[in-house]
Amino acid sequence: MSAPGWLIVIVERNNSFYTIASAEDALDLLFSDWPVNSGAAFISAMEACAGTATGLVTQEEAQWAFLLAADEANVLFRFV
Repeated sequence: MSAPGWLIVIVERNNSFYTIASAEDALDLLFSDWPVNSGAAFISAMEACAGTATGLVTQEEAQWAFLLAADEANVLFRFV
């Protein structure tokens, strides 16, 4: 089940598929298996996903930031 406001996304990285159902899942992937660790979209996604824990950022805002980071890093994704 996904977090309220988050559409489930399947991300392909290094011949593996990750189900991203929340900002927490996205943050885990950004830390563990992301092809870049710099760039404006990457930093914004990290901040936005972390911001959901304190309620400063909505799941929708975090997902948008995550998808922009995926686009910036040429990471393939699809919605379920």
